[in-house]
Amino acid sequence: MKPANSKLYCPLLIIRLTPPGRGAVAALLLHGENVLDVFHRHFSKRIEPDETRHHFGTFQLEHLNRTEQLVVYCPNRNEVELHCHGGEIIVAEIEAVLIRDGAVPVPWQEFFCRGNSQRNIALRQLPFAPTERTAQILLAQYNGALERELSYINSLQDETEKEYRRKRLEENVPIGKHLIEPFRVVLAGASNAGKSSLLNAVAGFQRSIVHQTPGTTRDVVSFQTAINGFPFEFSDTAGFRLNEVDCANPASPIEQEGIKRTGAMLTESDLILWLIDATLSAQEQLMPPVEFLSKTLLCFNKIDLLSDCESLNSVSVSAATGEGIEALLETVLGQLIPHPPEPDEAVPLHY
Repeated sequence: MKPANSKLYCPLLIIRLTPPGRGAVAALLLHGENVLDVFHRHFSKRIEPDETRHHFGTFQLEHLNRTEQLVVYCPNRNEVELHCHGGEIIVAEIEAVLIRDGAVPVPWQEFFCRGNSQRNIALRQLPFAPTERTAQILLAQYNGALERELSYINSLQDETEKEYRRKRLEENVPIGKHLIEPFRVVLAGASNAGKSSLLNAVAGFQRSIVHQTPGTTRDVVSFQTAINGFPFEFSDTAGFRLNEVDCANPASPIEQEGIKRTGAMLTESDLILWLIDATLSAQEQLMPPVEFLSKTLLCFNKIDLLSDCESLNSVSVSAATGEGIEALLETVLGQLIPHPPEPDEAVPLHY
């Protein structure tokens, strides 16, 4: 099957095999018809295809008026691998020289990972896996975990076992969406409930500004971390006012915009941590919007200010002392990933 992208029909392609940026070594692949004819215009020696050896020589960089030492590998007449110093200027100039000779730059994902099979999706995502655990899961999908599981399910005669394994695949669908993109946990609630303090406590450093004045947080502040090997993003948002009429300092237009953005974040989140000031009476406490209850975890904060916390029947923390933070993170993990997959288990991927 021919690739959908017309660029891949061009006789000569150049593909970066290493990520952009500073590095010790960079690698480029020159691929296509007559690749050696073009390459020999700039390389100091003529080479022939040989899978068993590498070649050393210099590449002429006309615009820089200098040469660059290369290690070259040419396994066949359609491919030449170029290995050079990893500085961005050198790599860009080598690309520019070859582009002037007709080579077309193509992203490595487009060249190696065309199509949306589980194998190709896994290969596209693997370089961006943020943790070792998610990389292991992606590698299992690259090696055919889902295909093997589907084949096994189809071979089963026991309908109960079939149904169990199908449900297990369904449980893993949300995980397949978050192997490189983090689960989004939004901290929301009334102003001064302690959202910014809790974000800082989870992060381990002062990511958000904390102040007793209502409305200090005007925009969404986020940080990313990993819990049990899975990526998470925690976001601090502008607080909702308990009673706007009674506030000495009503919400400014900027704060109102922050509250509007909070609403958008709630819609896009995977889980909402709704913070409640545990020192307030039930009548004073602000409850979450009804439309978000299905993905909301109530979190009572400031338990360090209470003499008796036994009556609290929800997740309870003290952002000030750190009490309950570890238990909170375990609860968050259990809410979003109740049954984590094994490293070699089938996990449907999404593109």
